[in-house]
Amino acid sequence: MTYKPAEFWEQRLSEQFDLRGTGETTMGVAYNRACYQLRREVLDAALAAAGMDPRGRRVLDVGCGTGFWTAYYLGRGADYTGIDIAPSSVRRLAERYPELQFLQADVSEAAIDGPYDIVNVFDVLYHIVDEQKFEAALMRCARAVAPGGLLLVTDQFEDTPGLAEHNRMRSLARFRAVLDASGGAFEFTALRATHVLLNIDLGLLRFLNRAPALLLRLDRWLLSIGAGQDARHNKLLVARRVS
Repeated sequence: MTYKPAEFWEQRLSEQFDLRGTGETTMGVAYNRACYQLRREVLDAALAAAGMDPRGRRVLDVGCGTGFWTAYYLGRGADYTGIDIAPSSVRRLAERYPELQFLQADVSEAAIDGPYDIVNVFDVLYHIVDEQKFEAALMRCARAVAPGGLLLVTDQFEDTPGLAEHNRMRSLARFRAVLDASGGAFEFTALRATHVLLNIDLGLLRFLNRAPALLLRLDRWLLSIGAGQDARHNKLLVARRVS
């Protein structure tokens, strides 16, 4: 295996410090903007359903990347902290948002101060392919959540072989086992698909990728009728710490 996370993400974000760097590198900015717009809408709905208004809340954004969720939480009045493995991410976001705190660290190794009302872990943990590091990262994130707070994690939540070298999806049962061992009690309150046609391989229909606005409209409708629950699609797990 040649995947070295710190080097991989530093190179990727150094070359593409926009939504492509943390999204679909082979697609244009418009396509990635549509993907992230849908993620935002899914998170809006999840936070509303959980009764969690970010305003005035302490938020830890794990894998802050190019700053999409930084802008999201800052715009909602949160007390925000970002952490990323790539120095480029931390340096450039600190320059863009000098009033905020950004930490450069590997979340599977670094101690995380807390507690936080929201620990936001979008599209991060499935890029940790080493099982011991995955377990350590998830435990550290879980322990940083305040009682009553939310852990927000995306994955396919199915054991999915044959993905890219830097991707390893894990089952919901695997997440449950690690969280149960973390020392806190978590209630899984929601599992929401984040995309249906966007952000997946469309095969013979891949020509539709040239119309991201159309895919965004279709995905909004498909999500509204409950599509996207199969193993091909990423989902947002909302886990509330009850003790």
